Amino acid sequence: MPQVEHAPPLSSIPPLLPGAPGALEGTATSPIDVADLFAQAARLASGNDTVVALHTMRRVHLPLDAGAEALVDTFPPHPGAACAFVRLPAGPARSVRLAFDGADEALPCAAGGWLLREAGAGRGHACYWLPQPPSLRRLDANGRILWQQAMPMPDLRAGDAGAVLALDVAADALLDLTVWRLDAPDSLDALDALDALDALDAPLALERQRWFLRSSHATLDRLAGVYECLVHGWVYDIRFARRPRFPGRTWRICSENEAYSLYMLLNGLERASGRALYTLIKRQIVGSLVARQAGDGGWHHGEWTDLMESHFRLHAAGVLVLEAAFEEAPDPAVGRALDAAAAFLGRATDRTDIGTWFLHDALEQSVERATAEGAPVWEPTRMLGASPTNKLILNSHLDGIVTLDRHRELTGDQRHAATLESARAAALAVLGARPAEWMYRPAYRALALTLLPAERVQALSLPARAVRRLVPRYLVPNLYRLKWRYPRLVMPGGLIDRHLAPKHYGTTYHPVNLMDVVRLMRRFPCDELRRIVDDAVDAVTRTGLLEFWVQTRRKQPIGYWVEAIYQLCTLDPAPAYRAHLARAMLAAESLGFGLPPTLLGADPEVTPHAAQRPCPSPRDPRLRVANLGRGERSEIVVVNTGDEAVGLEWDGAAPAIVRWVSSDAGADGSGPATPASIHPRGWAWGIGGAPDPA
Repeated sequence: MPQVEHAPPLSSIPPLLPGAPGALEGTATSPIDVADLFAQAARLASGNDTVVALHTMRRVHLPLDAGAEALVDTFPPHPGAACAFVRLPAGPARSVRLAFDGADEALPCAAGGWLLREAGAGRGHACYWLPQPPSLRRLDANGRILWQQAMPMPDLRAGDAGAVLALDVAADALLDLTVWRLDAPDSLDALDALDALDALDAPLALERQRWFLRSSHATLDRLAGVYECLVHGWVYDIRFARRPRFPGRTWRICSENEAYSLYMLLNGLERASGRALYTLIKRQIVGSLVARQAGDGGWHHGEWTDLMESHFRLHAAGVLVLEAAFEEAPDPAVGRALDAAAAFLGRATDRTDIGTWFLHDALEQSVERATAEGAPVWEPTRMLGASPTNKLILNSHLDGIVTLDRHRELTGDQRHAATLESARAAALAVLGARPAEWMYRPAYRALALTLLPAERVQALSLPARAVRRLVPRYLVPNLYRLKWRYPRLVMPGGLIDRHLAPKHYGTTYHPVNLMDVVRLMRRFPCDELRRIVDDAVDAVTRTGLLEFWVQTRRKQPIGYWVEAIYQLCTLDPAPAYRAHLARAMLAAESLGFGLPPTLLGADPEVTPHAAQRPCPSPRDPRLRVANLGRGERSEIVVVNTGDEAVGLEWDGAAPAIVRWVSSDAGADGSGPATPASIHPRGWAWGIGGAPDPA
């Protein structure tokens, strides 16, 4: 299940704000008939109860007794499957009962959660899947989760008409429950219940592996973990993030960046397994983003303040999800949502002396917002002719360019062409700036001494150690003075800084910036970007920075480093990048947080939908695979994360590899045509099929 920070105790949560969801009182005295929820949703064809209506997914809202409600997702191409989000409002302590027709036993399943079904019934019979235990929550007026607590799974009490779950609900907390109904197949169009049960009860090794989520940096290791993020029809960041300006307070915000990771994961597992359940949950993610989109086209988060400001990096990830869905199956409703979201992103800009700049968040749009209660510390500058509230954050700017240009490519919409051209010019200008080399070079040479792994620190001379001790105290707190006077983001030695205006400094965003520069280079190739990328890679591989991140347990930079190198592998056939990728995968696995879903080979930015290949599933879960295949070309990197040799065997058909390079073989690539096994902490690179069509 996902690894998350502990929620705060209920006693520490402030009272609900007026009008907050869950503020109603009342006790549900009669059981909620879960089967009837699905039957009602199937009967509703249109009207005010419809929340989302896409070609492949539909959501309706059903009011229940005592202020309770349900959101029910159905999937027109698959009438045999539906999912309900049931929410009971806050009120006095009470007992709640949910009735499940035709079920009298609850069995844990390998994908997480429980299957509720008739004892002794065959696998082709109808059943229910509860991916998460019932959860108590408190929300604020903006839908942010302030507190939550998973309830123990109650006993299933069998009765004449089925089974009943009896839940004792604490006072002043709402209750959330997610349940899937998987019907026995009765037509060629129905979702095969055996397909769904295989995904839940007999997953491949690939389906049971750990995955790194971009937004929260948390680990998801079973399919049921999706519903830690997908809460009552909205996609949330898994974390309870701390609010620096509100000591002691935390909350969970909605995050389209988390949704993008989940979409890529589901897309990759759908390709690898061929199981339709992944298809349906992927459509749920798309529908949930459309449902939460505001009238102005944006997604608003309130990460810092009650203004519910938009975090534009998160918003852009929502645009990327809609772009991927629209590329796969053009749907007018998705297209309208996509165009509105792209227009919102196109307005999130500032005019500077070097061109248009995409903002990081809506707090940068005015002084009043920048100084709102809870907003990060504001350091006003007019650097590069930008507005005083513009923090000049690089990754958000590059992300905005890439996301909006992909919208142009998919839809043919040219309305943002001038914005894109100006923003690209600004990006190249700031990335190409090299002022005050004579000052930056010694400063960053000293700074590099603080980024060494432990074994290299021990080898430093006494003068170097003295400098290393002084850097955090005297140099780091004053780096912003150098940047404010001589604006620069690409530093001597190859490190790429995150921003120009804020005073804080850190290397954790170097791989994020590298990934975004590679994404920009994919769309706008040029020699200058290539040089920046080469130097940025060298800054990690030459200095031992990757080992430093491992030793200091920095999940974010390692996760994004894997993504950046993977993207470079899809652009450059050089063997050295495959070796870098294997080492990066081993580094990520050494900390136990898994690999980015991108490596499944179904990243819509990297590989067009029509050219995506299934990722092969190794039989042994200690083997991890990066799928670099495209079209008719097979290419994989396999690493052994274990402490003993592991045989190279596969669930299903073996990948069509005709040439292998092993970490045992050396740089010349000599070695067996098919390695029988991979040695501990070793790797193999396999290539086969037609040349890359790109």
